[in-house]
Amino acid sequence: MMFDLLFRKTLHITAPALLVGILLLPGLSQAQFLSSPSGSSNTIGEIRVEGAKWINKNTVLHSLELEVGDRFSTSKQQKSLKALYKTGFFKDVQLDRQGDVLVVRVLENPLVNEIRFSGNDAMEDDELKQLIKQKKREPYNKARTEADLAVMRQAYRIKGLFLANIELEVEELSQNRVRLTYEIEEGEKSRVQEVRFIGNKLVDDGTLLKKLVIQPTGWLSWLKEDDTYDREKLMFDQQQLRNVYQDQGYARIQVNSSIAELTPDKKAFIVTHSVTEGDRYKFGKLTIQGDFDELPESDLYAQLQMEEGEWFNVTAVRDTREKLTDLIGDFGYAFLDINPKTVYDDEAKTVSLDFQVKKGRRVYLDRIDVVGNNRTRDEVIRREVLLGEGDRFAASKVRKTKNRLRRLDYFEEVEVTTPKTMDPDMVRLKVKVQEKPTGSFTIGAGFSSTDKIISSASVTQRNFLGRGQKLSFSTALSATRTEFEVSFTEPYFLHKPISAGFDLYNRKTDDDDNSSYKKSSYGLGLRLGAALSDHLYNSVSYHIRHVELYDIDSGASSVIQAEYANSPYLQSMVSNTLSWRDMNRSKDGKSVVKGRSHSLTTDFSGLGGDVRFVRLVQDNHFYHPLMKKDKLTGHLRLKGGMIETWDGSVPIYERFNLGGPRTVRGFRSSGIGARSTTDGDSMGGNYFGQVNMELIFPVLGLEDKGVKGMTFIDAGLLNNFDSLGAGIDESDNPRVAAGVGVHWDSPFGPLQFSLGFPLVKEEWDETRTFDFSVGTSL
Repeated sequence: MMFDLLFRKTLHITAPALLVGILLLPGLSQAQFLSSPSGSSNTIGEIRVEGAKWINKNTVLHSLELEVGDRFSTSKQQKSLKALYKTGFFKDVQLDRQGDVLVVRVLENPLVNEIRFSGNDAMEDDELKQLIKQKKREPYNKARTEADLAVMRQAYRIKGLFLANIELEVEELSQNRVRLTYEIEEGEKSRVQEVRFIGNKLVDDGTLLKKLVIQPTGWLSWLKEDDTYDREKLMFDQQQLRNVYQDQGYARIQVNSSIAELTPDKKAFIVTHSVTEGDRYKFGKLTIQGDFDELPESDLYAQLQMEEGEWFNVTAVRDTREKLTDLIGDFGYAFLDINPKTVYDDEAKTVSLDFQVKKGRRVYLDRIDVVGNNRTRDEVIRREVLLGEGDRFAASKVRKTKNRLRRLDYFEEVEVTTPKTMDPDMVRLKVKVQEKPTGSFTIGAGFSSTDKIISSASVTQRNFLGRGQKLSFSTALSATRTEFEVSFTEPYFLHKPISAGFDLYNRKTDDDDNSSYKKSSYGLGLRLGAALSDHLYNSVSYHIRHVELYDIDSGASSVIQAEYANSPYLQSMVSNTLSWRDMNRSKDGKSVVKGRSHSLTTDFSGLGGDVRFVRLVQDNHFYHPLMKKDKLTGHLRLKGGMIETWDGSVPIYERFNLGGPRTVRGFRSSGIGARSTTDGDSMGGNYFGQVNMELIFPVLGLEDKGVKGMTFIDAGLLNNFDSLGAGIDESDNPRVAAGVGVHWDSPFGPLQFSLGFPLVKEEWDETRTFDFSVGTSL
């Protein structure tokens, strides 16, 4: 009892003191850091780093809030600790004071010695390595690897592998090193089983579906990979739905929701889009207002891509804005703002537009910056820029510059911006590119009714040494020909926009169906070419080659026998081609819908050698849309040529031939014209003319697959200026054929076939109703 009373009194006296001591413990440690030992200053005289092996000591010092000459500070100590931990380099950090010396003791995170991936089939190791931030020979950073795991999982979701499971195994090695192994269980792809639409009464499912990125699984999905679900794709499809409706006049369309739900077995998605269509609207009043007065109003209104009373079309609104931007921006207005103010009249069902123009300040180009090109030389990019430093800004030239850089096909992305400078009258042109591989190895395979089975292979570098040059090695083999070729092209010869190059080739032809001989040729070609205007191009070339006819059939005609007697030939020829082209392609870029092209080629053979002739060939194409939205296109081709010699006769291999899918369908290749009565050899002709008329239309239900149908009428004339003599059937009558055909830009390559029926022919002509070809590069 007395002991209990004594304990309570002692506790009552000592408890407050004990509590104060506990509360003051942190202060004691801080005071220890701040207190100045006997004989030492409170100023940091030295900072010593201990324990750093992989990490440079300067990296540690730069992360500190304290430096030599500073007073010891507890707050800066805490900030320094946080900064050092934040680097991710260290497992443990301690700051200690020894007199006027600040000692920084670090325990480093282990160094990553190796990174492995296990179980990955859908993505290559190199693809995964580009995704992760944790790199080999860098300190292991757990936070970074956690972020890397999230990025990898998202990459697998984009590929439709939503069931993919990725775990990281960290294996400790000697000398404070680790090996990272990403264990991947990919699982089955979560494909889109079905795409549904709710609320669409005026636009059918098929019209909506073909414009979407996410498609239901089909027989070509394994190749196109368009049946995988991704959230970003789903959001993009929402905008696509709005565009489809607004291009047909449904200006008030609402996409209420887009939902992707997993099937019960979690192996597929069902995507459902819900829409409220609303009423159909027409364009109302169209006006252009603003502070730009440097052109007549009529020039501005000429840029309108719509008319009052037409059905509303959002694409026409965008195109109008782009054309106005180019027109006005070419006067130096880089910060031009064109805002199409929209007014809906729900009673009249019209949409009025007022394009409000604020031109901003006229500016000039300060300088051109090029970034992102690690391999491609600056000059290759700069020569595509249509503006020079000091030039007045021109919006159309900026857009064309971007298009020119894209057409080079050297870059994954091209971004052209005009950031402001300190001078309000100047802007900078910044060209930012992301490079992509430009080398390729391709293997081709195909079949045609003319060449039978065709195989090809090529190795090409389109940006050789980063200079924009093209170097290729190619070979092609078929039942009738064998080709080997080496080609080199410099697009800016002598730093001028002049294309120069050479070709080395070796070719053999064995066409038993049309000739009783074989032909071998090898040679060298040199070429120069330059654009004379936006549409006009001229090229000059020189060829020297050795040509030999061999394996002549014993029953060959006297003409072939005479040709064989003069073989081999040494041919030296200069050629010039002048071409003019102005074509508008469809929105998908797969076909020409409007425009024309013309070319004139002149060959002069006889600068040395023993083959002498002059040859002229003229080729013309005309395309014209016969219905809106590229539904029906007319195509007319007119082609003709003549060849004449002043010394003997033109070699048979240089004469013109007609017949086949590229000239007059319904006839075999070289099936039209003079023919030997003894061996059936085609003799060719000294002059020819051909007319091809086509009506091109989309095949119902297959428009989005790139399938085009056509009806055609072909006509051709082929003959010689002088009779070839006895034993030769010849006529100067034209031949005519008509038929139908289909062209498909398939995933396997272009596929085309035609059914041609001769309407006018000679009895010795060789006909063929069906022609077919398909090819691809693997």
